[in-house]
Amino acid sequence: MTGQQPPDRAALVEQTLERGFPLMVFPPALEAFFQQECAADRLRHVTASGVAAVLLFAGMLVSDWWLTPETLGLSAALRLGVYAPVVLAGLWTLRLIRSAQLTEWGIALAGMLAILLTGVILLQAESRWALSRVVELNIIVVYTCTLARFWPAMAMAGWVALVQAFLVFTLPDFTGVVNINATLLVLVVMSFTLFGNYTLERHERYAFLMAQRERALQDALETSHAQLAHLATTDALTDVANRRSAESFLAQTWAHAQKRDLSVALVAIDVDHFKRYNDHHGHQAGDRCLQSVARALTSCSRRAGDLVARMGGEEFLLIMVDVDQRTAMSVAQRVRDVVRGLAVPHGAPGCGPVVTVSVGVATVRPAQEVGLADTLKQADEALYAAKGSGRNRVCTRLVDGEMHCLDEAGLLPQGVGS
Repeated sequence: MTGQQPPDRAALVEQTLERGFPLMVFPPALEAFFQQECAADRLRHVTASGVAAVLLFAGMLVSDWWLTPETLGLSAALRLGVYAPVVLAGLWTLRLIRSAQLTEWGIALAGMLAILLTGVILLQAESRWALSRVVELNIIVVYTCTLARFWPAMAMAGWVALVQAFLVFTLPDFTGVVNINATLLVLVVMSFTLFGNYTLERHERYAFLMAQRERALQDALETSHAQLAHLATTDALTDVANRRSAESFLAQTWAHAQKRDLSVALVAIDVDHFKRYNDHHGHQAGDRCLQSVARALTSCSRRAGDLVARMGGEEFLLIMVDVDQRTAMSVAQRVRDVVRGLAVPHGAPGCGPVVTVSVGVATVRPAQEVGLADTLKQADEALYAAKGSGRNRVCTRLVDGEMHCLDEAGLLPQGVGS
């Protein structure tokens, strides 16, 4: 069994355990699932038992030869020419159709056929011991009812009772007591066998329900663990990675990049004039603003190896690996443009008409002389330069040490340099 258990099935299992199943039938949806889960094992078991039944029924030729030799030809024809091919063909059909219901009732039908053929053989017997052979029906009853489910076994028992009654009233009893004793024996055997059959199936069904309950509890536990892991690594407000997750991811990414000689780009993002926005619109509006910005950042970062994280307050960090400075700047400009394109009204005095972000970019190839802390510092310095140059800017420090900043028009703001 794989996959998580549907909630409605788990509830159905609990209801069935509470109410019980005295009639050996679950609610329809659960019954179908039970039959489906048992189908493969049942088919293997029925196939092996069916072949064994053919051999057992054929082996009764010994009894035919010993007690009623006059029926040996008929017995061989019925046991080997009728029962064996019918049962073997039935087993082959069951493996093709794969129907749980057909499998269960096929067991009972095979037993009924064995009872019918035995009755035909005994009716053709001329020996005075023919009636005593009625007790052979008990072998078929026990074998079939042990294998079958309860209701098919009940149908089988009803058929046995009819054939037994017909044989007792038809075959001569020269002793006067064999018919009574044979009937009592069949009734007792059927009663005990059906009781055992009922008990075994009840235990099987109860074990199935308990296994489903355990599975549901395991699924719930795994879901809880997943939720806790999500809460531990995700910012509750924006649903992006939190600072703790970002620091762990960054350390792993840095080590990987250093080992593979790949570049790492850190894009630091800060929402412009966010305190004023909060003061002017309220904290609930501020929360919605941060959520919109987080979604915008996520839309700009679609590679599997990228991570967007909220580092605290209105500060975010985008981590990318195996990108050069030009690509990192392109992504940073897209971040700036997408956030401005949200057109979230700002309206606070002294601020622009809509919410914008300032972005700082640091791109390095990890080496012994360039550490992670230094790279984070470079990204922060670029972010401060973007804010200091008028906000709504993207800044990065070039190889020669000069701070390079771009506004929406892609121009270098006046007064920005090394």
